[in-house]
Amino acid sequence: MATKRPAKLAIGKKAQQVKICPVTNKPMTAVKVLRKQGSGGMHWIVLEDFDGSDKAVSQIIPIR
Repeated sequence: MATKRPAKLAIGKKAQQVKICPVTNKPMTAVKVLRKQGSGGMHWIVLEDFDGSDKAVSQIIPIR
């Protein structure tokens, strides 16, 4: 039986880059965000501050 490997992100080197949050000056991480309304997809977020609230969702930055 073959072992399953985790999926690779299609954004490549962008996931390895470090982006600094313009509001808090903390490092941001590239993650996939799923939302009920609005656009989902790959976004930059500060993992330690993200709690799913409206304020946290307004601070995510889409990856382009």
